[in-house]
Amino acid sequence: MSAQTSNWIPRRRIRVAVGLALGLGVTSVVGGLWSPFMLVLLAPALAVGWAAFVMLRIRHQLSPGGGGWEGRIHRLVISRLELAPEAAPSVLDIGCGDASLLVALFEQAPRVAATGVDFWGSNWDYAQAACEARLSRLGHRAAFGRMDAARLEFPDASFDLVVSVMCFHEVRSPAGAKMRGPLLAFSEALRVLRPGGVFVVVDRFGDAADYGAPGDLAAVVEATHGLRREALVETLGVPWPLRTRRALGPVEMLSGRKPGA
Repeated sequence: MSAQTSNWIPRRRIRVAVGLALGLGVTSVVGGLWSPFMLVLLAPALAVGWAAFVMLRIRHQLSPGGGGWEGRIHRLVISRLELAPEAAPSVLDIGCGDASLLVALFEQAPRVAATGVDFWGSNWDYAQAACEARLSRLGHRAAFGRMDAARLEFPDASFDLVVSVMCFHEVRSPAGAKMRGPLLAFSEALRVLRPGGVFVVVDRFGDAADYGAPGDLAAVVEATHGLRREALVETLGVPWPLRTRRALGPVEMLSGRKPGA
């Protein structure tokens, strides 16, 4: 059974945008019966409506029925791990969402020892219990935990493989931290990776608003071996609007190995 999309745009966000667009539109039209000045609300109504349409389109493109682009990204991540079907490494998925990536990983290598962590905020459409139930139905087992990616509750060198897809840019720095949340999350991912272990991470690495100056990210990964950096728009040839800057435009996949035997 193939992985289903976790749809990185929550339904709640789309419902809010649709409701706001409708509310502004109705207020403008009805208010315009008394005062033509109320018609100025049509401009923001159309803008919010367009944003809602784009979000709906992106969500559809990520889903299996709309091209399955989330599944394609997951398969690309797994291909970079170069896992043999009989392999049984320990793997950590940071920001596992609804466990779609782990489901795909089990399809490739059923014997992996999987762990998934996420903060599972109230704005999202899934939670830990749903992940556990989903894998149980498919005959797989994984350990799940609610955890802040900026402060992973694992000892150093705990996992053979670390993966993450579209999580780090959501991470906020703890109070007093000097490093940006996304960079801190990446540092934590490398900390819990065993020497010689492989990481494959997908995020908005090309967005300075999340990662700051290029040198900041370079400092985090400078000690890794065989670093490979790929822009998803170019590697996968994603369509509009998924390829726009608000979506996958600045998204890259970084893969490599932690130094050591």
